[in-house]
This record gives sequence, structure tokens and C-alpha cells, in this order.
Amino acid sequence: MSLDQQVVHLKHREGSEEGTRYVAVASGKGGVGKTVFSVNMGRCFAESGGRVLIIDADLGLSNVHLMLGLTPKKNLTHFFFGEATFEEIVVKVSDNLHFISSGSGVVELTRLPRDQVLSLVRRLQELAEGSYDLVILDTPPGIHEDTLAVVSAADIPLILTTPEPTAVADAYALIKVVNRECGVESFHLVVNKVEGEKEGRKVYESVRLLTDKFTTAKVEFLGTIRYRKNLIRKIIDQDPFEKGFTADVYNILSNMNLGVKPKRRSFWDALIGRLLRR
Repeated sequence: MSLDQQVVHLKHREGSEEGTRYVAVASGKGGVGKTVFSVNMGRCFAESGGRVLIIDADLGLSNVHLMLGLTPKKNLTHFFFGEATFEEIVVKVSDNLHFISSGSGVVELTRLPRDQVLSLVRRLQELAEGSYDLVILDTPPGIHEDTLAVVSAADIPLILTTPEPTAVADAYALIKVVNRECGVESFHLVVNKVEGEKEGRKVYESVRLLTDKFTTAKVEFLGTIRYRKNLIRKIIDQDPFEKGFTADVYNILSNMNLGVKPKRRSFWDALIGRLLRR
């Protein structure tokens, strides 16, 4: 599929409802490439004409800015301590691509009381709705309560894994927990660091067989990303946009149903509802 064809797939379908779409990028374990995937997906969509906001949802352990080679002057820490307005913590990467850092090594952000978390969610809603076409939330790995809240509220819960047995097992475990605890029925799977499409589909079939047997969840296969040694060097150099990796991400984006109608409950209503049950 050509780049022009891929771009067409990214646009809202004619006659579909417009609105901000929310993608939660999650994984059962760390080290599967979740953040590099998130920033590549954001840039690919932005280059296709969409307005994108990436939110580093790993409170206190943000690393999206490191991946991009940027040093935000303000982040969520400054906002919570009254040292910055919400608008001041939004970092412009390009005209169509922005991101919010949650700060790094800030223990206080991991211990926020519920009222402050809810205040944050409401302010994010005010910022995102109508201003962005796509919001990508890079969540903490595992089954942390905040991860479950974000994944269960998103329009597209996207689970990233690799062929490693531990990563596959943890990806299934995350799907199972979100399905049973939050009632989410639909998930999307991307397999990273594969040798080829066949290996990726084998991983997908393993996850699908487990979910079909032990859960009510349905998992859609969005595609694979091939392992590339030179991407490691580019990440070290804080330039995580390798040509082949980006091409794989475009293919994945072309398979994502970004023209779906918004859920009956908005992302923000679902997230606030989940947080209130904590």
C-alpha cells in the first residue's frame, strides 16, 4: 500500500461522526517498545494531516521527552504545584504533534489523591476535545489501577507485545484483567520485534486462542513491526524515527478503525467513572 493510500485510510470516513479519538497504548510488561511505538504513531498521523496529542500517562516516570530528545520547561509536576498553567505544559513537537510530560522521578505524582486525579482528567478533557483528532496515551506497563482505567476508557485499547513468551503471557494477562474487571470486549494487538509477518501472526493466534477460551474478549490483529538493529542506535541518539519502523507503523495505522463513531459514554466519562470506583 502506498503512502497516499495509507493517508486516505487515516481520514474519517464520509458521513461518520467527527470527534477526538483516544488510543491507549498498553503492554503486560516493560521493554516491548511501547513508547517508541507511541511517538512514531503520533508523528505518522500528524504527517498525514491529523492533530495529535501524546500524553505520557506514566505519572512520575515520564520518558516520552527523552525519546524525542526534548527537555520540557514545564510538566504535570509544575501544574500540580501551581507553577504553570495547563496550557504551558503542552510541548509543541511540530505544528500537528504535541505532547505532555508527566515528569520524571517525582514521587508525589504517584500518590495523588483522587480529587486531584479527577481534576487532572477534567482539565485534559477541556484541552483535548475539539483541539485534537487523536490522543495517544502511553500507559505504564502491567495491570496498575491507573493503566486499567485508561485502557478501559479508550476508543482503541491497543496492546503491544513481542514474541518473547513472558511478553505474550503478560499481554494475555492484561487483556484478561481489563476484560473481567472493566468489561471491555474489544482489543487490538500489535506484535513488535518480529522477523516477519508469519511470526507476528503466530503470536496473535496464541493470544486469540487464550482469550477465546478463557475470556469474552475479542482481539483484532493490527499488524507487526520488524526487529531492526539500527533502531537501537537511533533511540540512543534520541531520534526514534527509523524508515522501516515508520513504514510498519503506517501499515498498522491503515488497519485501525479511526473513523468509528464515539462510544455512548465518552472517554472522559468512562475514565472518571472508573476512577471514582477506586
